[in-house]
Amino acid sequence: MSDRLRCSDLHVAFAGRPVLASINLSLDVGLHGLWGANGTGKSTLLRVLSGATTPDRGEVWIGGKSLARDSVAARSRLVYVPDDAMLYPFMTGWDLMELCAWARKASGIPEAILKGFGLMPHLDKRYDALSLGTRRKMLIASAFVGKADVLLMDEPANGLDAASRAYFMDLLADTARSTCVLLSTHDSEFLSALNATVIHLETLGAP
Repeated sequence: MSDRLRCSDLHVAFAGRPVLASINLSLDVGLHGLWGANGTGKSTLLRVLSGATTPDRGEVWIGGKSLARDSVAARSRLVYVPDDAMLYPFMTGWDLMELCAWARKASGIPEAILKGFGLMPHLDKRYDALSLGTRRKMLIASAFVGKADVLLMDEPANGLDAASRAYFMDLLADTARSTCVLLSTHDSEFLSALNATVIHLETLGAP
């Protein structure tokens, strides 16, 4: 199986209301943008693809490994950046980077990326003491500690200043040369500037 990311017949309902139905997707290396209005199920789909949410039906494969039947191997091949930036409130920035390096067996922490996002002055601060924009940049930077087959990002450009946004776009373009990157957004201008392959959620089978 050559696809880095694949799902088949995904169904998710909350309180009896269908959110995703009959979702099928196959992606390989490259930059892919999941586009749709707020509330259409983009975040839910990324949570299912990452293993954070279990679908009612269907299956996901990461690098050819089943997320349901070979969870450890599948999860070791992916990195997921959720839209919620308050994940590690008691950690410092360095704590977060070191945790990611340990979990992904990375050889080091990419200080060039930390500098690119202007994070060096904030690494010794507690995560819950950072501004929303700095939390977002910290979480994004942590995704590039180590190497993943699949990178999933939910509305990653939210809260970024202009300089960080420009740096992030260059970083995504470079990463997508060897990684399957799937990001969700309702910002069509962002996707156009990235020259990403646009995936309209409604074409995948969402209700």
